[in-house]
Amino acid sequence: MGVKIKYIQAYKIIFCIILSFLSTPTFSQGKYGFETGVGYTTYNKSYLTAAAQGYWLGRLSHTFYFGGVISFQRLSMKYTNNPAPATLDSGTIFNIRQKSDYLFFMPRIEMGIGRYKHLFANFSMGPGIYLGGNQWTHMYQPFITSGNNGYIPDTVFLNTSYNVQNLLFKFTAGLKQRFTTYSYWNIVISEEFSYVPGKISRETPDFKTNYFTVTLGIMHKYPSTRFEED
Repeated sequence: MGVKIKYIQAYKIIFCIILSFLSTPTFSQGKYGFETGVGYTTYNKSYLTAAAQGYWLGRLSHTFYFGGVISFQRLSMKYTNNPAPATLDSGTIFNIRQKSDYLFFMPRIEMGIGRYKHLFANFSMGPGIYLGGNQWTHMYQPFITSGNNGYIPDTVFLNTSYNVQNLLFKFTAGLKQRFTTYSYWNIVISEEFSYVPGKISRETPDFKTNYFTVTLGIMHKYPSTRFEED
């Protein structure tokens, strides 16, 4: 509960910062876009999944932009444990397979690089809400037999989706390349790395992972003058 309160307080501060920038006259000269692509986790065995984001950024200067981004990320990973037979005990985990979807709401600052600003570096952070998914745990579980009132060893698959975190927080840094086309529309390619400090699942062993994404999309850039040099 204490962690969730801290996230809420941090997000209120971020929201106030966004409102303060919205009051600046240059903020109306900005850009917006949508991108989709693939991502993968850095935890144990990872699987390629879908990723998407939409954003709106206002121009603060010739170099800096500030605004917000909404991003969708699907995490898909598998933890594998190989315990020695002599160490097997009730509840010993063999593997955990998790697939989960999150929607993140984050402020973003972006900095243009070079004279024509065809390359941008960005940084964002914020909370993500769990949209759904599933987690299955394969573990060692003794069963009581009705015949001799004893135990027999066996393995079971349990649905442990209740252990998936409902709220995550992440820090994201990335690069974006833009290719100008027609009427201030641009094709963009983005590469981002996300650091997630919290656990993805409350189950033991700890589920902690980072995340990479590569996306392709379109972006509309409002001109800062009547005739903008690309």
